[in-house]
Amino acid sequence: MFTQFSEGQIWTYTTRPGESKSRITIVRLDDDAEYGNIIHIYISDVSIPNPNAPEGKTTYIAHLPYAEETLEECVGDLERVSDQLPDFQEGYRLWREAFDAGEAGVFMIPVAQAIDFVQESVS
Repeated sequence: MFTQFSEGQIWTYTTRPGESKSRITIVRLDDDAEYGNIIHIYISDVSIPNPNAPEGKTTYIAHLPYAEETLEECVGDLERVSDQLPDFQEGYRLWREAFDAGEAGVFMIPVAQAIDFVQESVS
């Protein structure tokens, strides 16, 4: 059973420097025998250098899977709830295929560190 999270919630979190407007949107909830509750998030208003993106940067991360306990430690205030979810399905589908094959897991680090990880993989 999920505690404080539900789809459509938009949360503040401890952001990276210069990304104070960035927010986390809860886009999906899964329950897993090994990991427990998995919270899938979309992150808006980031700035990740990306030569293949318009304007040379990526401004969102469409999907990151998180262990519930870790995400609970990362979020700040619940700002609002939206009935319009951002487009995360393709990222979720790719993760789900890898997860089911035993080739992917969930994040258990602060969100800002996960963004750094994504940035490193794009560079």
